[in-house]
Amino acid sequence: MEVSTLKKMIDDLCLREDVHVGKTSLIIDGNALYYFLYYTSDPKLDQRCGGDYPGFKHEVCKFFKTLQDCEVNPYVILDGGSHTVKHEKNVSRLKYKLKKAKTIAETEPDGTLPEGYNVLPPLVKDVFIEILREKGIEFEVCLGEADPEVVSEANQKQCAVLSIDKDFYIFDVHKGFLNLHNFEWKKEEDGKIPAKIYKRSKFCEHFKLDPALMPVFASIAGNDYSRLEDNGAFAKESSSPGEYSIKRLDGMLRFLSKVNLDGLDDSQKRERALSEALNHVGKKGNQTFKLAIKKYVKPEKPTSKLPPWVCEKVERGELTSFTTSVVDQKTILLTPLVEDFSQRSSYTAAYCIRQYFYGLLTGGEMCTEYDRDGEEIKDYRVPSILPSSDEQKQLKLQRLHKAPEGLRRRVFEQALQVQTSDLENIPDQLKLPVCVTVFWFKKLQYHPKPETVYCLHALLLWFVCEPDGPEDEFEKKMKALKDEGVSIWQPRVAHAFSQWQCCMRQSLHLNQLLCSPLPEPQCVRLYCGPLLHRLADEDTIKQLQKTLRGEKKELSKNLKTILNPTTTEEGSSSEEEC
Repeated sequence: MEVSTLKKMIDDLCLREDVHVGKTSLIIDGNALYYFLYYTSDPKLDQRCGGDYPGFKHEVCKFFKTLQDCEVNPYVILDGGSHTVKHEKNVSRLKYKLKKAKTIAETEPDGTLPEGYNVLPPLVKDVFIEILREKGIEFEVCLGEADPEVVSEANQKQCAVLSIDKDFYIFDVHKGFLNLHNFEWKKEEDGKIPAKIYKRSKFCEHFKLDPALMPVFASIAGNDYSRLEDNGAFAKESSSPGEYSIKRLDGMLRFLSKVNLDGLDDSQKRERALSEALNHVGKKGNQTFKLAIKKYVKPEKPTSKLPPWVCEKVERGELTSFTTSVVDQKTILLTPLVEDFSQRSSYTAAYCIRQYFYGLLTGGEMCTEYDRDGEEIKDYRVPSILPSSDEQKQLKLQRLHKAPEGLRRRVFEQALQVQTSDLENIPDQLKLPVCVTVFWFKKLQYHPKPETVYCLHALLLWFVCEPDGPEDEFEKKMKALKDEGVSIWQPRVAHAFSQWQCCMRQSLHLNQLLCSPLPEPQCVRLYCGPLLHRLADEDTIKQLQKTLRGEKKELSKNLKTILNPTTTEEGSSSEEEC
């Protein structure tokens, strides 16, 4: 059941009501919101150069400022791990994301992409959670999927749900479902946001359908768990003038509305309706469909093998929810990135860091990663690494948070092959990014390319940049470069920065798991793709280095000393000198 098909059907039948949202509470599907805001921003946020996190923050802050102006009290709920039943579906989605990433990489900057071809930059969720915390917006991260918790909170607080997830057409949300596509927050007027609200009761009334059968409809129409292949049988039940996909859904609803439910309770109604739908198309075996129905009727509360202290950190957004997938399923899916597809996956650069991450979480068990191999998704068995330490007992996951800070710091140093004692003259905000950059640059030096050094110097210039500080000559030039945008996309530059982001994200998550032996950096300041791509040019680097003054010049010198003693000479940017 494609969300666009069901949405189109509802829109065509005018089953939504116009509303003006203000002075109310609102439960927000966090994952849906950050995807939506990143993909629909105007002007469009970068996806080809690794993402624009400062630009994303600006969009998110505008959204929540509008809610505040309209006295809308948001509560944001985010997904954690995915159910094992959805594994095949998730791997299939990974393959589709790979296709989209490759298409974006091969499309000219001014070219047109197919509709829906978007790729989310790797740190967007981390940046989004950071913004929520910074702005004091209430939120929680679930250990499993967020949908049941979203519905429960909405019904408890008697308010609507804001999302784009098709499942909210099926769930019984008492106060209705606001689809983000119809939530016109940029057209706010007089403290009200124009929107369209969907209520399940109106949908069922239109189709004369018992509301108890909505989960049956979802399970046979097709969701993440099941889909009934009917070879056109249901479309024949429809008198709708719409396209085949709409006729199919309409026919299913007409069929279900005619099932005799007299004298049955809700559970028995669903049992009979499912049985008759399967018989109608000559199918047997309904266990898969029953599991899909259960998702809407009585979803299981997610359980995890994670220790309580880890669960609490995940729920507060202080630790990546990837931990649940690693501990409970020993599996992690590495989302395809926009990179140079003639080279190995960018994730290989952070392979060693992930091994330490897996080691701490599993106690040394083997894990499975899904990553690209050329233009295909393959699964790889990855041996985890247990930190070498005489104090191994203190590094068990159950008591890791109580281990001495010095020990936790040494584990981080082992994973990234760095010495944090060298960071004395580096601001706290840059300590972790500098460690990552040292690790990344060493890895890239095994297969040196001229662009590698330009990327290193681009990062150094970005580190000393202060977009919110006084606007000196250096800052003016940096802003002008960002505003000009990227006219020529260089695959090798994109790949080097993609590798850096993979190392950065995994190091960030390892540091979180180790209870931050290094200060947590501000995620939004970690990367700005359009600007960094413009900076990765020898002449640009030299021009900007000449404008560095005072503290910026001193910081630049300190950074170069740590990253590589041979980069201390101002203006050096040749590979031999780095």
